[in-house]
Amino acid sequence: MKKLLLVLAVIFIAPWCNLLYAQTGWLAQTNPLGQGEQAMIGKIQFVSEVEGWISCGDGRLLHTTDGGQIWEVINPFPSDTVERFSDPAITMSWIGNSHGWIIGTIGGLDEPFGAVIYYTTNFGQQWQKKVLSTEPGTMGIQLQFVDQNNGWALLFNFSTSTPTSLRTTDGGNNWTPFNGQGIFYFVDANNGWAYSGAGSSGIEPPYKIYKTTNGGTNWTQQFTDYTPGGYNAIHFTDLNNGWVVGDTGKVLNTTDGGTNWSYVTNTGVNVFEQCKTVFFLDANTGWISSKQNDQFSTPFLQHTTNGGITWETQITPFGDLQASNAIFSIYFVNAQTGWITGDRGRIARYFGPSDVNYEVNYVDHFSLDQNYPNPFNPNTVISYQLPVSSNVTLKVYDVLGNEITTLVDEFKPAGIYKINYDASVHSSGIYFYQLKSGSYLETKKMTLMK
Repeated sequence: MKKLLLVLAVIFIAPWCNLLYAQTGWLAQTNPLGQGEQAMIGKIQFVSEVEGWISCGDGRLLHTTDGGQIWEVINPFPSDTVERFSDPAITMSWIGNSHGWIIGTIGGLDEPFGAVIYYTTNFGQQWQKKVLSTEPGTMGIQLQFVDQNNGWALLFNFSTSTPTSLRTTDGGNNWTPFNGQGIFYFVDANNGWAYSGAGSSGIEPPYKIYKTTNGGTNWTQQFTDYTPGGYNAIHFTDLNNGWVVGDTGKVLNTTDGGTNWSYVTNTGVNVFEQCKTVFFLDANTGWISSKQNDQFSTPFLQHTTNGGITWETQITPFGDLQASNAIFSIYFVNAQTGWITGDRGRIARYFGPSDVNYEVNYVDHFSLDQNYPNPFNPNTVISYQLPVSSNVTLKVYDVLGNEITTLVDEFKPAGIYKINYDASVHSSGIYFYQLKSGSYLETKKMTLMK
């Protein structure tokens, strides 16, 4: 069984010493498909701090329930011949951990003849499919949902150079055409943005950014860009704050919903580099991926915690002089825990400095501390300690006893741990969190107030 390439060691220097130790940074994870063209993967999204999904180029998915230590291959319809784009990585969307959708191209990318969506409403236990097109030359390009009902899809016929934009308001059972404007990003059922002109297609400027306030029925052009370098990705965190990145080191930012767009020139990315994707947790904290224009280079991430005022470089483990190594997708569940996917099937996880702490000072008993702050909105920290190395689970339940989140489910060395819990997807109310390790079992109550 292949496991995460990470050893978190507890080091004792002397019995009277206190030591705080944690390995941080980006660490490679194992793709069960291997590496190379046959292992190509794209969009990554986590539905909790330990459960995540990856879309695969060959029509399958990868699924983990332990933060990526082990990725399992899922094939919803084994008899289908379906392929997906890895770059751009915009083919999958999850709402919570129960509802997920993924779009693909029937017949494959070399001989496409339509688009199909696979979707689940029961945590990936069973899958259904919806054929959107059987037209020769048509491919499934993009899919996004903002809740369990409202979603959008983009198809493109490479024989006729004809795009088709579709919208659903019933979870994907029925789809109707709408007037699309290119690659899109929606923050709710009404408000979204789109751009025309993708760098990989060779389209020359001008490039344009549009906005809709009625779910795509009407669009208003917000920005016209005459500078070299097409767009590769768009991301918004709310109605005001958004980012667009592209070739020639291009980064654009808005803080007023797109009324004004500004070129961001202090990222540390130069005109000889490509920004492939972007992800922000909120208005301040985000990551942009980049690589040099030449094929064989090590990709890196530029990270900001103050909305782009300053940036720092994060090095990835994707360096390989024999292969292209672009980063296709970024996803963080909090500032200390995130994942990336890259060319040729690469996966990596980020361990932040406060993701896990080992404080060795005669830990001689199990304990589960009261979360802090409490009440909270929407983040809180849960601390616990282990006197011995053991298998640990830390789960959150609602007042009816239904499990809603698994925060920890893995083997842990002895030590003191702190976990940041983000409950932004849950409603206000009383919840319970429970720690189990061997025969030790303890439960505490916490209150989410929004």
